[in-house]
Amino acid sequence: MSRITDAKEVILTSDSTGESWSAAVWDPRNGSMLSVFKNASALGHRTLQLLSDSYVLGANATKARLHIWPLNSPSPLPNIRLNTSGKVNALTCTPNGSYIIASVDEQLFIWQTCTGRLLANLTRHYQPVCCLAITKDGSLFASAGEDGLVFVWSLYKAINDKQDYSPVHTFSNHNMPVKDMHFGFGGARSRLYTVSLDRRANIYELGSGALLVSLIFEMPLTAVIVNSRESELFVGCTTGDIFQCNLHEPPRGIEQHVAKDDEKIMFRAHKSHVTALSISVDCRTLLSGSTDGAVHIWDIVSRQVLKTIEHKGPVTAAFFAKGFENFRASTLEPRLEVRNLQRTLEADDELESEDIIEVISRGRNPAEILDFQSYVGNTVNTVDSSEQEELIKQLREEIKMLKKTNASLFKYSATHILQKANDK
Repeated sequence: MSRITDAKEVILTSDSTGESWSAAVWDPRNGSMLSVFKNASALGHRTLQLLSDSYVLGANATKARLHIWPLNSPSPLPNIRLNTSGKVNALTCTPNGSYIIASVDEQLFIWQTCTGRLLANLTRHYQPVCCLAITKDGSLFASAGEDGLVFVWSLYKAINDKQDYSPVHTFSNHNMPVKDMHFGFGGARSRLYTVSLDRRANIYELGSGALLVSLIFEMPLTAVIVNSRESELFVGCTTGDIFQCNLHEPPRGIEQHVAKDDEKIMFRAHKSHVTALSISVDCRTLLSGSTDGAVHIWDIVSRQVLKTIEHKGPVTAAFFAKGFENFRASTLEPRLEVRNLQRTLEADDELESEDIIEVISRGRNPAEILDFQSYVGNTVNTVDSSEQEELIKQLREEIKMLKKTNASLFKYSATHILQKANDK
């Protein structure tokens, strides 16, 4: 096994056997194995995730638990148990690793990574959720299930609004199970790409919630990816074929049929249905995984297979990832802490008041908070004395609140730092 080099990108894969390892890292330039993550069982379909630039996360294929490894170690993180209420069918996390989102049957669970607290339990699907996706900025995430429904959720609203956690968008254009989803670039105004066994690949615009186009193929679809320019769409089928669609030449109507005999847009090498698709950051290389156990690295222009990475069983995940420094670091320098996951929601009255810290909204300009004139403006000279006194009273109350918040923050930080020192 070779050492991880300074490659800008690496490939992460997993298969359904988990015999030699649960997940592996490969060099996309020559297909050589760089490192493995083992001492756990096989991972579930498309549950392999990167937790920021520090850890690899995956869901057990048969048991109600998650596995986590440091990027630079083949052994799981010690003394951490990530148990769930049931077997996880789909898994994703925010790009910065702060939150973990998983589905168990029809339910969605959201945990805060650094505390392990279960922040939300969402129920809207009628059948098991089979795939999850999240925007590049982590503001929105989508869930899709065997019921053919696609829900787009606000992460902020899901973890803060306990009374009304309704989704931002509800799409019901598929009439069979949705098998894969992918968000483009643009955050809350990005596009969402979905594929289903009903042979449709749908593209939605999140700003308006409109269905932009529906591409209809002649066979069921199982995987989807779009390049970073969002100019080329790739979909994988149950037959093993991969189709390439030019999005710079949209159809005149919402629906467009794609012929299966058009060799100019097809990638053919897999023997059975495609389970994973990914594109390199330079948009020149396509990665595909299949139930035939093969992971192919393609040149997109020539549509030729450059390298093939053989697996012992059906491929459950295959994607390009940034070649983080922690992949080759002798000592891991994580950006976040990981705690044991809670399995039930805490009631509000069970939370200790000293553990709650009020944080000023990020949308507020910090300069305004420190500028007295921003509070009173020009009203001091124009209002009468009674209104002035009331305004001064309000300002004093706010100063008092800020002092209390500062004291709570200091107490909370000092307690955790001392606790960490004692643990060491």
